[in-house]
Amino acid sequence: MKKERLVGIIMSIIISAVMGVVSAALVIKNNPEAVKYTPVAMLYISNIALSIVIGVIIALVIPLGKLGAMLARKANANPPGIKFFLLNAIPNSVGNTLIISLILSFVGVLTARMKLPAEALSQLPPFAVMWLGNWFKLLLPTLLISYVLSVLLSPLISRLLGVGGPGPKRP
Repeated sequence: MKKERLVGIIMSIIISAVMGVVSAALVIKNNPEAVKYTPVAMLYISNIALSIVIGVIIALVIPLGKLGAMLARKANANPPGIKFFLLNAIPNSVGNTLIISLILSFVGVLTARMKLPAEALSQLPPFAVMWLGNWFKLLLPTLLISYVLSVLLSPLISRLLGVGGPGPKRP
């Protein structure tokens, strides 16, 4: 496995886990009724696990790291410069956030609706409205957290794995 891909997978695991925590916390904050049907620990565990699985799949399938490097190259930004890491983080954080938050909100709303009695379902808006509304609530906080973590951790992990992070490159 190439070191660059390994950096992407490690970054994805860390960022996805944090996104899972944030999404569970937002579900509890925005919908206190959710804990009536799912224990708080299960909300966190399921959100974290699903986020990590999705994040690793994204890291293996979509070349977000290459897109970030290409974006930085077009702006004449090279490692170990801060401009490089600021630009390089954009595709990774945006791509992961859009996909992970979309799937997390879908699964969360679907699971919640499956647990509700029929009379409660009749009082709710249509599935698509609930799903997209939930997704929009997750989008900005998870995007900000994903970007900040990507900018902060990418240089460290790259350096630890010897992939041109801050400081001199290792042989």
